[in-house]
Amino acid sequence: MTDGSIRSARFPWRDGNPVHLPCRPGDVPRTVLIPGDPDRVAIAANVLDGATDLGRRREFAMARGTWEGTPIAVCSSGIGGPSTEIAAVELVHLGAMNLIRVGGMGAVDATLALGSFVIVERATGGTGTARLYGAPDEGVAADGAIVNALERAARQLCLPYRRGVIHTTDSYYWGQERPTSPDASVPAAREGLLDRLVSEGIAGIDMEAEALFAVGRTVGARVGAVLAVHGHRVTDRWLEDYDEPQRNLIRLAATAAAILETDNREEPSP
Repeated sequence: MTDGSIRSARFPWRDGNPVHLPCRPGDVPRTVLIPGDPDRVAIAANVLDGATDLGRRREFAMARGTWEGTPIAVCSSGIGGPSTEIAAVELVHLGAMNLIRVGGMGAVDATLALGSFVIVERATGGTGTARLYGAPDEGVAADGAIVNALERAARQLCLPYRRGVIHTTDSYYWGQERPTSPDASVPAAREGLLDRLVSEGIAGIDMEAEALFAVGRTVGARVGAVLAVHGHRVTDRWLEDYDEPQRNLIRLAATAAAILETDNREEPSP
């Protein structure tokens, strides 16, 4: 079927417009920041310069602005791998080249403080979406240039951070060794995850990074993630007011995007 105005069930875009994202061709710059929560797109838009709301469709909210002159879009992924896959595929098809997850995590490293940041070097866990896209057992590495840019940005902004490996899961409750009610127990078969992650030196748990890395790499994007510690599973603490960490998360990732753009301009021609 060659007529782009007629929708194909195999690839159901029409007139160059995506099926799910609330944007059109030309809206997506090279770098896109990807929070999970659609409400955090508005927080990001307030941090960026000259931000424009691109709308919302289902769990996908979008905005676009600049940071230090670098065009940046923000697109929420919703929770988990399946919706993250949709965001990654459609963003790259619209021209995105750098996909950076900006979200929260539950720490299992006792040295991490609430409100601090983890720059993800590798995401593991064997989630369903990541496996579909060929993620190996040892997980999927973030792009080295993005990791380095995020670290340079964190240092420039004097934000507390460490590099680390993230465990990604498809499940919020049993899959993170949580009960399904306050007086319930986690099944014996699901116990021991936190102890294992601590023994393996894992920094924390999230629900999207591995899927983003596996899908993004498959469709040709550079991928990375920086996560704020919203909860701590070892100390059993929860960050109630995460507004400022979220703003710093956007500043950090946006500064990294500007660094990537500068480095790209300065690379010698082949």
